[in-house]
Amino acid sequence: MKIDTGAFMQSLPIMGIGLLGIFIVTAVLIIGIYILRAFTSLKPDSEPAADTDASESNNKKADSSVKKESAMDLMNEREKKDFLDKDDTFSISKDL
Repeated sequence: MKIDTGAFMQSLPIMGIGLLGIFIVTAVLIIGIYILRAFTSLKPDSEPAADTDASESNNKKADSSVKKESAMDLMNEREKKDFLDKDDTFSISKDL
């Protein structure tokens, strides 16, 4: 098998342009994600309106003080629990 070094050297600039294009597109996507996140992020509500009932405002304050767990947090806790639970039973299949 013979490697044509001349053809390889001629293809390097073309490959470099392609790689540069990949980096540019990735950077544009990352910047776009940051911009979208800045515009769509949830902002905490300021003081409740004056016409709302006092009990409603207390309920909102109580709900906002409760820590909301994400699905990932719950899954990590479940994995820790499963890892720490030791199964001392040992059984051999009857098929063997």
